[in-house]
Amino acid sequence: MNRRVFLFGLPTAALSAFGYARIIEPRWLEDTQKSVVTGRHLRRPLRVAHIADFHASALIPITFLEEAFRRVLAMKPDVVCITGDFVTTDNDFDKPKYEAALQMLSSRVPAYAVLGNHDGGVWAARSGWFPNHFYVQEMVGRGGVKVLHNDSARIEIEGMPLWLVGVGDWWSEELRAGMAFEKVTNDGAPVIVLNHNPDGKDDCGLLPWDLMLCGHTHGGQVMIPFYGPPIVPIIDTRYAVGLNAYQNRWIHTTRGVGNIVGIRVNCRPELSLLLVS
Repeated sequence: MNRRVFLFGLPTAALSAFGYARIIEPRWLEDTQKSVVTGRHLRRPLRVAHIADFHASALIPITFLEEAFRRVLAMKPDVVCITGDFVTTDNDFDKPKYEAALQMLSSRVPAYAVLGNHDGGVWAARSGWFPNHFYVQEMVGRGGVKVLHNDSARIEIEGMPLWLVGVGDWWSEELRAGMAFEKVTNDGAPVIVLNHNPDGKDDCGLLPWDLMLCGHTHGGQVMIPFYGPPIVPIIDTRYAVGLNAYQNRWIHTTRGVGNIVGIRVNCRPELSLLLVS
């Protein structure tokens, strides 16, 4: 290759790389499946779908979220757990269409959620968005999804009990672990915590749970081979992505469905099915 061909080829290669990162990968959903052993005595593994970080916006249209929800339903989960950041800002999504999309999901399978830092509170208010989480919580509730804001719910799946505990967002200064676990009893059922930001794990560290589900990081959005994500918005980067051990328990951090800058590289949007046994 001579110098002229090389120099003329550089812009084409750069445009191709940008097009892939901007157009192809952010819409290239990946279904993943992992087994989580809790040691609980269950007749069969519970099928828990874990999704997060929808970031409905001009970059992430409702039609893309509908596609993601259809694929989640195809996994045949027993329950769907959503760990926050339903929106990006307070004026960049169609509320009625969003509620209808959520209803498409929640009408077929029980769906529970917590809210993220973009969904309202101290952090969002500093950015000029929602001063509190009530607007997004109402929208999500109208979509048929039960929001567990420092609260818990005991459900049964084919006679098998399961505790779901949801905590407020750590960045929003709303995480109240004691309040969230107030109703949880030691009845032998698995306990799954929904927690948007994995840095909030230590606030829950002394409480009884088996699996924590987190989002927030988007997996870094850009994953460098043999290095990992160069930037993730958490302190303890050991829990930036994937299934990781924590004090004889497990934390699963999903790469999320949407994004906030419109770019993903080697870090596809993720729909996770966890087989909890």
